[in-house]
Amino acid sequence: MRVDGERIEREASALAFPRYPGTEGDTRAIELVAGWLREAGLEVSCEEFTYDIGPAFRALRLLLLGTGLLVGVAGILAQPQPQIAASCLALALLAGGTLLVWSPWLERLYSREGSTRTANVVGRTGPRRPRLSLIFVAHHDSKSQNLTLPYRSGLTILTLLAGAGLAALLIVGLAMGRVGGPPWLGPLLGGLAAASLVALSTLQNGNRSPGGVDNAGSVGILMELARILPGELPADVEAIFLSTGAEEDHMVGAMRWLDRHASLLAGRPTYALNLDGAGIPGKALLLERYGVGKSFSPFLSKMARRAAERLEIPLRGTPLPPALGVDAIPFVHRGIPCITFASGSLGPALLAIHSAEDHAENLDRDALERVARLVAATALDLTR
Repeated sequence: MRVDGERIEREASALAFPRYPGTEGDTRAIELVAGWLREAGLEVSCEEFTYDIGPAFRALRLLLLGTGLLVGVAGILAQPQPQIAASCLALALLAGGTLLVWSPWLERLYSREGSTRTANVVGRTGPRRPRLSLIFVAHHDSKSQNLTLPYRSGLTILTLLAGAGLAALLIVGLAMGRVGGPPWLGPLLGGLAAASLVALSTLQNGNRSPGGVDNAGSVGILMELARILPGELPADVEAIFLSTGAEEDHMVGAMRWLDRHASLLAGRPTYALNLDGAGIPGKALLLERYGVGKSFSPFLSKMARRAAERLEIPLRGTPLPPALGVDAIPFVHRGIPCITFASGSLGPALLAIHSAEDHAENLDRDALERVARLVAATALDLTR
């Protein structure tokens, strides 16, 4: 199957402008994507929705600040009151764990209607009563942040390392009857973790990122798949090409679409193939785990790896970093197997995500083409 990498790159470049949900750029992106899907000959709909991200952000800030306070107190009390320190740290870990787990109940925070208006764009092809449904997903919105990906990830890792160090200090101390080491070690570890959590609580979203890597490249692949796959899929297979809105606001668009359509997919096998961060120079990637050791779909991972081996495409599996989210998570929470395809390695393109430097020039045509071929091959294997 021939994939046109030049066309993918061209359409990704056309989409690479700031498009935070609810802005003029977002409206323009929705119109572009809908037009491309119509040109591909699909039945297209734009499903509008509104939401209010305020409650989730307020809950997140309170959680971060409260967790930071508990960790800081645990560090200060590590030597004079190790039992109380251990209790404080346990409470902090229990509270902070909600940031790492992405539990389904947290999605209630996003059910509220609000002033932000955007849309999911959907293109469909196939029979009305299919034996199998394949959903291809890529979000079209972008965002900038005051704490870009390197700072956000670095602060998260620092929190985890300092918290783990403090926990080890307390566990060993309680087992031995006293906390050893220099008197400043506990306060230092607790202070580092607390300061990182306070810094993370200042996180704010903006509309300065062109979103080349995140996620125009993936939308370009989605449009290419919408052109080439309908003619290759069996006649009894339904293909849904879903370009979600508001992924950058904690995956609200995917939640809204699933709440509206998940029941209609019941009664037949359904698989979702998500694209996020595709086009970064480097190997093709599979995001296989999220939260604390949760697996997206071992079955889809196996299918993608088989396809990659047959196509001789280097493929590496990786977990989703802590506290980060992708549209695959709401699908898995609703029982629909989903895996996320990406690409790349540590470098300027990755570090530019969620910043004004995430230009289309960061995309690599070969990486875009490899991921497109891999997703197409995985999809065709699922139909056999």
